Amino acid sequence: MITCDHHIHSSISPDGKASMEEMCEAAIGKGMKEVAFTDHYECYYGGIRGRYFDRDYLKRYFRELEKCRQKYDGRLVIRAGVELGQSHLDNSEAEMVRGFPFDYILGSVHKLGNVDLAWIRLTDKNVQGIADTYYAEMERLSMYGIYDCLGHLDYIKKHCARCGVPYEEERYFGIMEKILRNVICRGKGIEVNTACMGTVLEETMPDMPVLKLYRELGGKIVKTGSDAHTPERIGYGFEKAEERIKRSLILVSDLNE
Repeated sequence: MITCDHHIHSSISPDGKASMEEMCEAAIGKGMKEVAFTDHYECYYGGIRGRYFDRDYLKRYFRELEKCRQKYDGRLVIRAGVELGQSHLDNSEAEMVRGFPFDYILGSVHKLGNVDLAWIRLTDKNVQGIADTYYAEMERLSMYGIYDCLGHLDYIKKHCARCGVPYEEERYFGIMEKILRNVICRGKGIEVNTACMGTVLEETMPDMPVLKLYRELGGKIVKTGSDAHTPERIGYGFEKAEERIKRSLILVSDLNE
């Protein structure tokens, strides 16, 4: 079983629900050997600064991380990570983040035009245009953004399920191939994210069709992440994720690679 969760959030994140210490205790209880705290840092259009995101936020993150590293030394490997949203939009912000000693940068697209996808009500009439915009932003991130792995590539399908509208996966295979080729060309990887499981959709992000395409294109680097914002979600769905990864003939890489 996979015993590394490379996508968890603490209460340092604006949306986190538990302290780093509480998340570490839960990870140990679930048999995890390694975690990466990937608390959010969002970049925006037009030079806008996030309400929470600045140097002090990152310094507070590293202070808490170091306390946990000392407390759980020998019991749990704790990696310094960040989920860096839309890094292609603001080079100065992204470079500032990269100046901190992170082990792992997870690149994601959460916002379209500075509006979080979770705030958008998808309907049969607008879903195609919004999904097209999402994948265009993901393609730009794959080309120009700062990341080690791209997170939840087909994140839009989670919000389709949330709103009860269909997600036409085949429609986006063309641009998904472009995104995956960019990832591979840059020597980067992708994440298999289990946040949908047990909630709105019993699929990983991405699931088998995209994982097979990634492998066919020569992709090899994959990380698994629960996207846990609460202790009970750490490692959730990893047995199913591992099955999908093996069926796609992809080896799960170590965080240090």
